[in-house]
Amino acid sequence: MNSETRLATGSDRFADTRLFTPANRLFLLNDADSIRNNVSTVFKAHELRSARASQAISASMHHLRRGSLSLSRLEYGAQVIIDPGRLESFFLLQMPMRGSAEIHCEGQTFTSSPACASLISPDSPVQMRWAADSPQLTLRLERSDLERHCRQHLGHHLDRPLQFAPQICLDTPGGSYFLQLLATLIEALSCDAHPIHQPLVLKQFESTLLNALIYGQPNNLRSLETPGDRRRVSPWFVKRTEEFIRAHAHEPLSIEQLAEQAQVSVRSLFAGFREFTGTSPMAYLRDVRMERVHSELCANHEASVTDIAMKWGFAHLGRFSQEYRKRYGELPSATLRFRAQ
Repeated sequence: MNSETRLATGSDRFADTRLFTPANRLFLLNDADSIRNNVSTVFKAHELRSARASQAISASMHHLRRGSLSLSRLEYGAQVIIDPGRLESFFLLQMPMRGSAEIHCEGQTFTSSPACASLISPDSPVQMRWAADSPQLTLRLERSDLERHCRQHLGHHLDRPLQFAPQICLDTPGGSYFLQLLATLIEALSCDAHPIHQPLVLKQFESTLLNALIYGQPNNLRSLETPGDRRRVSPWFVKRTEEFIRAHAHEPLSIEQLAEQAQVSVRSLFAGFREFTGTSPMAYLRDVRMERVHSELCANHEASVTDIAMKWGFAHLGRFSQEYRKRYGELPSATLRFRAQ
């Protein structure tokens, strides 16, 4: 793979993203103390100094938060050394959109670039040297959210803090898949009319993004889940989960939340539904939401088919229309027209 091809598939694809605009720019400063204080409000208190003692520091930063995801674009005008110690309460993914950064973490030293991201775990001491004019896309993930996500998949409490390998090569299968998901998210968030802004859709995407990290990036918990760890799910657990879905279908639900409610692992819940219902928990949730769409269309509300479908988490309207027609024998627009007469 030549360097041109590698860069075309790396994080440099975000260099011209429409997501970061003057509306979400936090600051444009040339005072080191002010820069450090402002960056600390998004991340944590840290040491910041120029790699060259006589060189002044300038920086710009954009930031936005959607759901539990915190995205930033941060760039320094000089080579800087950043020492936050341990992050403690969050994981931090950093991806240079151009240029590079030298990462010292857990006894490892590597160069992060558009082909290689860094993923810093909360308990890992880290020191970084960012090159000048090297904007980085950062994704902050709360420790409590990610570890709860792991517990839901495992079906039991963690016996050790979650820790990832700090280097993510973006041309590996796991790194490439995560990069594609992140690109989809950023492009969607850049469009005000995109279904990703619907809470039901965003929640499902957040879950997929976290799964891509947990199952795609080496970590210290992946070996814990074995077939022997799985609890058998009784029909009673499945029935209770079905009742929970019907009562909460209007809320952003993920497979992890359903497994936590059932007090089993994600894999066990899937196995129970497959054994006792012949379907999956999320397929059952989709069926329930399709019923709610049909009911609203029949009630002759003023809202359009698109509004109702997106309200219930159906982001792909073409696929939604096909599924609706297969289930009810007509297109959703026909249901709306017939009931309006």
